[in-house]
Amino acid sequence: MVPIELRRPSLSYIHDPFDPADIFNNILLYMPLGIALARTSWLRALLAGLSLATVAETLQLGYVDRVPSFWDIASNTAGAVVGYLVARLFVARKGKEPVSLPLYRPLAAAAAPLAVLGTLALLHPRVPSDFSNWSPAFHLAAGNELTGNRAWSGTISGFSIYPFALSSPQIGQLAGLGDGSKAAAILGKPLAGAIGTQEGTLPFGRPLLSRPEELTLYQTLVKQNQLTLLVWFRTDSLKQNGPARIVTYSQDPRNRNFTLGQIGSTLTFRVRTPASGPNGAEPPLYTGPVLSLNHIYFVAATYDGRVSRLYVDGKLAAHADLGAERPRLPHRVWSMLPGSLPIRQIELCGAEVLLSGLFAIGIFAVSGVPPRRLERYLTGMAAGVAIGAIVWIFAVSDPWLGSRILLECVAAGWLISASVAADTSDVV
Repeated sequence: MVPIELRRPSLSYIHDPFDPADIFNNILLYMPLGIALARTSWLRALLAGLSLATVAETLQLGYVDRVPSFWDIASNTAGAVVGYLVARLFVARKGKEPVSLPLYRPLAAAAAPLAVLGTLALLHPRVPSDFSNWSPAFHLAAGNELTGNRAWSGTISGFSIYPFALSSPQIGQLAGLGDGSKAAAILGKPLAGAIGTQEGTLPFGRPLLSRPEELTLYQTLVKQNQLTLLVWFRTDSLKQNGPARIVTYSQDPRNRNFTLGQIGSTLTFRVRTPASGPNGAEPPLYTGPVLSLNHIYFVAATYDGRVSRLYVDGKLAAHADLGAERPRLPHRVWSMLPGSLPIRQIELCGAEVLLSGLFAIGIFAVSGVPPRRLERYLTGMAAGVAIGAIVWIFAVSDPWLGSRILLECVAAGWLISASVAADTSDVV
């Protein structure tokens, strides 16, 4: 859903965990495709869903941070078929196929102010991406959460924490050293860590530092607003979830200063800032499937005050810009939504598309539908430009994301303009 980096395509990135919630979301995602094909046949809906899902998942083989899955293809295809069947059931109950949907002018005209207000609600000022919301009461621990839940199973042979962000060439150099003692000889004494540990020597799940040492760690990192975490470890299971915390500076499952965790064969790195939230997951940072058994990994997690990066054996596996401006749902609206609702800050491009369509409908309701097709197209596209430009100028700092939002809004406005019927006195 966001501008992404490319990687060398590999079948090793395919990951197929059975996640009922994700399967349900994928079915919902493709139901509109089946509804749109309701006047064809169920076979065409199936083939359309299968083809589109297969192309999407195939592209993800070359996208950083994406995880292709055969379950996604199956559930997306099922969604297209379900949408077709729902639409056909509607037609059977109504007795005829709908050709058009009348929208009465007063109702349609209300779409314009609704679209503008909805767009303004998505605009938020830039949120700081420093460590000002860190808690000094949290503890540095290894192996699992302090509560004992979601315990991580594996061996940590060493880790180090530094109050600065290492560069990619520096991490590539460290990847060939083999252990933390050689890294310390180059970088100096770490702010915290354990070098050359043996299996079972780290007190998993319990604080690794004394209280004065924890305060020193907290004060130094908050002052610098930068961080490098180096970890040498081997996992014992690829079925760990939660995420299972390998090294964490936290206190409970939902609040952390930072965490390096494992989810299946993937890794996640979460840093708490005012922008990323108390769980450090806005946006989340996940690698693709990078872990296997019987291998000692060198993982470096860095944060330079804005961008968090995760390296595996010296190679960049994922990154997230925590300081970038992006459209956001208002906190009051967010708090009213069910916790299981599959809406994230990263997926709000769909909201701008919807608002562009509403704005186009409102304009046609107020000014009437132009009789010429070209005029209708230009009017709808202008509505998309207006919504997309507002979002780009006031809520997006990444030009690639802004330009893509603008193009999608223009396309949405054009789609509405291509769907409206000829003008009449009381309907659009």
